[in-house]
Amino acid sequence: MNPLRRRLLLYSAPVALILVVAIVKLLSVVVIGHSTVTSFADRDTDALAGEVSRLHVLNAVEPGKADFAAGALAVLEDRLADADRDFSVAVESLGAAEICSARVNLELVRETLGDRAAAVSDSEAAVTHYLGARDVVERAEPGCFAGNTDPDPDRRTVREEALARLNRKIGVSPVAPPTASPPPPVAQVPPPGSAGASESRPPNRLDPATGDPLDRLQQILRDAATG
Repeated sequence: MNPLRRRLLLYSAPVALILVVAIVKLLSVVVIGHSTVTSFADRDTDALAGEVSRLHVLNAVEPGKADFAAGALAVLEDRLADADRDFSVAVESLGAAEICSARVNLELVRETLGDRAAAVSDSEAAVTHYLGARDVVERAEPGCFAGNTDPDPDRRTVREEALARLNRKIGVSPVAPPTASPPPPVAQVPPPGSAGASESRPPNRLDPATGDPLDRLQQILRDAATG
């Protein structure tokens, strides 16, 4: 394993150990109904899919809740791209009291996607996912990540250190993140008496652990659900 991949996996370990556990906790905050949380904790995808369908019927009354539950189901089924889409919709739809839960899950999903891309040496995709995760953190409400009061110490640390952790991962990637285009040059006003002069033109400018992260996450989820 090359040093870059080893460092990325090292930074990724806390996230790999928290994603599903965080979602099962936050699911209970957003989705009303113990059966939805229980279905997720029991890895009962059929039951959870039924709960998601019922929530979609009520989605006009409580927008975002069905998308949040659908994102949780997608994580359980290892469909992280779908989870990204569902949690993104939830972030745009949920009320102020619940939006942080969706943001945390969206950040963890995007960071995990970046970790997976880094693990197969797809640095460009990894940086794209990490930048997307960082955008979620930077747009979050105060206390959602930095300064959070999560009662679980592991989750609290993962949320607290999210921005610094993402910056480290972006920093060790061999692909530089995109930078903003420079502003166009300011047009120069010709000095008096130079009206007859030719117009000047600018010059030409030419791993700390083996196995799939979600397997380990779901094992921790089962421990948390029965603990």
